[in-house]
Amino acid sequence: MTSAGVPARGNHWFRAFGYGLLAEVATIVTIIVIMVLYRYVFARGLTELDYDAFAARVGTVVGIVGGTLYTFFFAQRFLRFMRLMRHDSTRFIAHGIVVALGAIALSVGGSLAGHHGLPSGYLIASALKIIAGALAGVLAMKKDLPVTT
Repeated sequence: MTSAGVPARGNHWFRAFGYGLLAEVATIVTIIVIMVLYRYVFARGLTELDYDAFAARVGTVVGIVGGTLYTFFFAQRFLRFMRLMRHDSTRFIAHGIVVALGAIALSVGGSLAGHHGLPSGYLIASALKIIAGALAGVLAMKKDLPVTT
């Protein structure tokens, strides 16, 4: 008989990956919101070519900058959750990178499905997401260290 209070050992790795998926969904939603506001509030009446050009710029900028920031934010949230649940805190950096890998998996998968390829910005965005996840892990690890005087 197993106890309901004891979580599965590998469960937190899947949760970390899920937080990465949420980070990428937040990035996608941000791009959509910006596009809708631009089209229907700020710049009504432009041509489809103008909207397409704006969409390409927004996708590049928000995809890289926003994706990095959301990955960092969601990695921090996940690592805070790990600390609250008293999970093994020796793998903060690895968990932060797994959050980044979740975001990258959705990003690259969506690009391959939609664009049938990977624009060059995806390589930069992916590298920055890994750095953001690792940085969140480093910061969480520093907060977890005991203070000595």
